[in-house]
Amino acid sequence: MNTDFYRYHVMRALFLAGIISDPVLAHAALSVTGKPGVQSVGSQDDGLPGVAGGKRGNSQSLYANHVSSVVTAPGALLVSRRRDTTGDDAPAIPGAQGSVNVGEVNAASGRRAPHSARKRQLTSSTAKTIVDRAQIETRVPPGGSIVHALAAAPGVQIRGYGSGNGASRYQIRINGIQVGWALSGGNPEKNGIAVLFDGIPMNNPLAQWDGWESAEVPIAEIFQGVTAVQGPGNPASRWYDSMGGTVDLHPIEPTHGSGGRVSVGGGSFGTYHAFAQADSGDFGGWSTVVGAGYTHSDGFREGPYTGPSNGTAAFMKLRRAFRGGSASFGAYYSRVNEYRPDYIPVAPIPGVSVNGYGVPGTAYSQDTSGFYYTIPQSLYSKNDFAHMWLLYGRQRFDLGGAWRLSNVFWYRAGYRHHNRQRFYYPDYTGINSEYYTGATHTLGDRIALHWCNAWNDLTVGGYYMHERFHSLYYGYNPAIFQSSASLPLFVADYYDYWDGAVAFAQDTLRPLPALRITPGVSLMNYRVQFANNSVGGIPPGASPIVIYDAARNNDNSYTKLAPSLGVNYRLNPSLHAFFTWAQNYQTAPASAYGNYQAYPTVPPSAPTRVNSDIGGLKLDRGPLRGQLSAFHIALSNAVLSTFLPSLAITKNADVSAVYNGANLDLHYGRELGWQGLASATAEHAYYPHYVTGGTTVLGASIPNIPTWLFTVGAGYRWYADHTTFSARLWDSYNGQQYLFSNLTNLPTTTTQGAYNVVNLRLSARIAVLSDATHGLKDVRVSLLVSNLLDRRYNAMEYISSGGELGPTSAGAVLAVPAAPRAIYANLSARF
Repeated sequence: MNTDFYRYHVMRALFLAGIISDPVLAHAALSVTGKPGVQSVGSQDDGLPGVAGGKRGNSQSLYANHVSSVVTAPGALLVSRRRDTTGDDAPAIPGAQGSVNVGEVNAASGRRAPHSARKRQLTSSTAKTIVDRAQIETRVPPGGSIVHALAAAPGVQIRGYGSGNGASRYQIRINGIQVGWALSGGNPEKNGIAVLFDGIPMNNPLAQWDGWESAEVPIAEIFQGVTAVQGPGNPASRWYDSMGGTVDLHPIEPTHGSGGRVSVGGGSFGTYHAFAQADSGDFGGWSTVVGAGYTHSDGFREGPYTGPSNGTAAFMKLRRAFRGGSASFGAYYSRVNEYRPDYIPVAPIPGVSVNGYGVPGTAYSQDTSGFYYTIPQSLYSKNDFAHMWLLYGRQRFDLGGAWRLSNVFWYRAGYRHHNRQRFYYPDYTGINSEYYTGATHTLGDRIALHWCNAWNDLTVGGYYMHERFHSLYYGYNPAIFQSSASLPLFVADYYDYWDGAVAFAQDTLRPLPALRITPGVSLMNYRVQFANNSVGGIPPGASPIVIYDAARNNDNSYTKLAPSLGVNYRLNPSLHAFFTWAQNYQTAPASAYGNYQAYPTVPPSAPTRVNSDIGGLKLDRGPLRGQLSAFHIALSNAVLSTFLPSLAITKNADVSAVYNGANLDLHYGRELGWQGLASATAEHAYYPHYVTGGTTVLGASIPNIPTWLFTVGAGYRWYADHTTFSARLWDSYNGQQYLFSNLTNLPTTTTQGAYNVVNLRLSARIAVLSDATHGLKDVRVSLLVSNLLDRRYNAMEYISSGGELGPTSAGAVLAVPAAPRAIYANLSARF
């Protein structure tokens, strides 16, 4: 007896019976394809926290759809649609649902956001941007950082010192609020964007440098989508650092069918990368995906020291579907090693040459030694090595009666080793070398209960997270007593403990067919403990001159209530009005509790508070999608910390900040033919109140935030000879911005000039005609030219205190140049 034959027909009959009994699926299948559709089994709840909040009906598919190797004729449109899941906090994972085939174009390849994701976006009360795999492929250079996928999003600014390589560090700003690499001080919120990996928080809530580093995710191809929410958002998707926004990086998911993908590429500045992915497919309800990659760049700076970097990352996810729920387990590891060049003066400075301070030679500046020149390693060397582990598990249970329970637990371990040597300026009174390590260990669990009916979608739950942060700093100068990392002159050793317990509730009410109201509230308790171990951290045999043990051990607890209200009103089927008012609270950086303080410290009596108002219009009409919104974000009780390496101390300032502005985002395009995009941001960000060292400044502009941001682009996609071709050109403009002064620890009226950057991408996807179940499905080739017009511009500038390049550089403008024109090519194959 052919058991496979009978098993196939039994399963087919069960599937058809399930569809016939479901009028929504039956109608969608018949009206769109003219044939009965097939509903997958399981759950699609591996997205944002609270993903099941607001879901209606039965469970959805566990799997991103398997991409068929069958080639259809151009113009034929096959769409598989599942039930509407329109909750505010349902996952928006591009390419993870639905299937759209036009020629060789398929939604699972990320060419178009699925219908359900677009509807969730339209009916959400928050300002949200969804980036799919196609946009990742377009905007991210081969081997580049995933953060570039957000570069064209409204209100988002991406900048860094790397050549696009994912192992370099970049900064993300949403409506002016930042996370990631920071060149200078003056930003009241260095850790104000919560960054999630598959819904798991990655921010260090106490880190005084950046909180999260983009280099922790050096391989962009591990990710199939990105979701960015402006403002704190609703409680079920809000985290401890969701002040200015939340960015969720969606990794690749297990698929129903087996397969794989390989990718290699390279280009300018000695850049090369490789990536491989394998999918097991479904085996008795189990499915697994594994992906790993490596990236390297020699760096684009000119001279004897270019600043190379490299990184590797690996990811695995195992999922089990069972009756009434699902369980998944994920593991992620990354390692990066980078060498960062020194800052370069914009204009010549007396005594500052390419050979050292006070040494005769060509003046060291962009005007004289070269725009991208950097001094040799013998005068300046900085190396950052870091690695990170993340282990997590997620479970979902259908409890019956429209009740569902979801839970996720995680463990994260991070380590960073920073080694910096500065011999450019022969300082015989202070330190010129640093040995720094930072290690974090984090445990957390989040649970949520969901209930939905025809009138409302209710989510209640909470999370608890514990982190231990160990920060060790040795400062030395070989010219003084032959000191070294093992015999330091300066010693600082701190243990910081952070505990967060948060309970939340939100309910999406539908009193009218066109109206959705989402009230919510979070009750949070944060505990911060500081332990000064600087005396205990002295290495054996060392006799340090300075021991930073002035700050006393302290224990602090904060309890706050953070309400929110979201509204979405359907003006017509394609135009919705939305608004969200939300509050959130965040603990200050570790320096506010004693880290790197030369004097006794009084910890903050209250956490930093954000009050956010964001609202506007959303449009989704056929090939045209858009969003127009205005924002007013106010920070109060913020602690701004500026670390001065030359003194090995941190200077704090107490500030309040206001961010006002408007965002516009428009996209036009079908699967084939002309496509276009336009986004714009106008912003005024200022300090109502800024106090440091007895100096008070009122109404000063916040540094490093452009007044205007524009991105416009156009593209064309066409099909011929079993190949889909694509050409895209886009131009991004950054307006002028104000600089911060490390000399005065104050904002200034000095500005950095505006600039624009044009990029070009050409690609071709060649489908392989084969009926084989396994084998090559398609081959893709692409060419990216970034900074097509070879603009010379700086990623960021600041006013020096003189600690980097000697006393005469105090008050001078130092810069980090951005990359010149670069060409990258990539070849990938899918099996």
